Amino acid sequence: MPLHHVEVWNDLSDAGTLTADVAVIGSGAGGAAVAGELSRAGLSTVVLEPGDIPHPYGFGAHLRNAYPVEEDLGTGFGPRVLEALVPYARAAATLPALRGQRFAHAVGGMMSYWSHVCAVPDHATEAEPSVPEAEMRALWAEAARLLWSNSTVGAAGVRQRHLRRLLGQEFTGLPEGRGVQPLPVGMREDASGQARYSGIDALLDGGQSTGPATVGIVPGYAARQVVLTGGRATAVLAGAVAGGRALRVEADAVVVAAGALGSPAILHASGVRPPALGRYLTDHSMVSSRVRLSAGVREGATADDASFGVWIPSSGERPLHTQIVPGWTEVAGFDRSVPARETADIGQFVAVDPDPDNRLVFGEGKPGPWGLPSVSARFELGAADRDRVRAAVADHVRVADTIRDTSHGLGVSVAPPGGSLHLMGSTRLGTEETGVADGNGRVWGTDNLYVAGNGVVSTRTTSNPTLNVVALALRTARAVAQGR
Repeated sequence: MPLHHVEVWNDLSDAGTLTADVAVIGSGAGGAAVAGELSRAGLSTVVLEPGDIPHPYGFGAHLRNAYPVEEDLGTGFGPRVLEALVPYARAAATLPALRGQRFAHAVGGMMSYWSHVCAVPDHATEAEPSVPEAEMRALWAEAARLLWSNSTVGAAGVRQRHLRRLLGQEFTGLPEGRGVQPLPVGMREDASGQARYSGIDALLDGGQSTGPATVGIVPGYAARQVVLTGGRATAVLAGAVAGGRALRVEADAVVVAAGALGSPAILHASGVRPPALGRYLTDHSMVSSRVRLSAGVREGATADDASFGVWIPSSGERPLHTQIVPGWTEVAGFDRSVPARETADIGQFVAVDPDPDNRLVFGEGKPGPWGLPSVSARFELGAADRDRVRAAVADHVRVADTIRDTSHGLGVSVAPPGGSLHLMGSTRLGTEETGVADGNGRVWGTDNLYVAGNGVVSTRTTSNPTLNVVALALRTARAVAQGR
């Protein structure tokens, strides 16, 4: 997809200062959604990103586009993804309290590698309370369009049909719209009929072919401080990750979308420290397994059977997200002689209650990587969280026994904290006491400093957060444009 309005500035040897209408820190889902929406509104942006362009398969594109065949997922796509996921700021050690957490430091962030699941949250239990219901639903729909979300993957597939039938018979009585259904994913077919998965290219484009303002992306530069005067952001100071030249980006507004650890660290370094900064750190507990599909699921499936994706959404009665998809990571203990096409991965995300005591701690006077404050974390599940995990494990076995070949046994895994890769809440929306920003993403106590990305999510959620994050970023971008 040609993005004629996007420029990648790799050589800044002659530029110590850049100017734009808006400076955006971070190029993942939140930052790219903001930059794309501002561009369509006619505002120029400079996007700072400490990583480089992650792969040679097209700017902003999803890595899976280079591995279109299902059998390639475990042998090509999976290893490339796991290689790209690293500790925060590429530090040598992980965060002990979030042992499973990894990040992708690259242009596009996790949007180059995400699972392309566009799960819609359960509005009754998971919607952002600061956004009116009608507006939230409309934003989810807009985010789905931008992400190319559809539920047609596997529609003609034999395995898909059998999986939906068996699970639909087992899981009955769920709320309207929250029963067993196709998994919505961010993909579409190109002119040749080949599946294409969305990355930040989709967010930066948004269907506009002419007229959008320039998005300038600066790879290899880490933001270190937002300069504020009287509560108003005027510039961002950054430095080359490889060392050397400093960079100043002057702008009329600043949006910090540097991830659930990077964003609060940048705010802290800038002297912006609302009481909730770094608190209410939230994750999903994750329960997973790989199974050999039963003979009943495999019956009639040929070598060219369409891929599959089945979803049981979360709801008040069942507060966990369940997805059944082809696997792309290696599972310890699973029989490697089973052909990949005969297997499925069952993944479940389990709700965790936001807790102000689950928090980040910033090292005063102790700089960490990239010139930002060092970060440590406290994260523990509460009693209700642990009860939900226990219930989820039982539910997981029920799902597995419905679709698996029982002669192969079952190994169920509960990931360590952070293992879902969906860390949230550290720059959450809320009141001045409970949030870092208001419902538009504007940081409390400032006029034109905003936050976006996973950190803004304030509620107990189970769904993959990408669709929700993009929806909230669109709202923030419109507030930025209106504020100017």
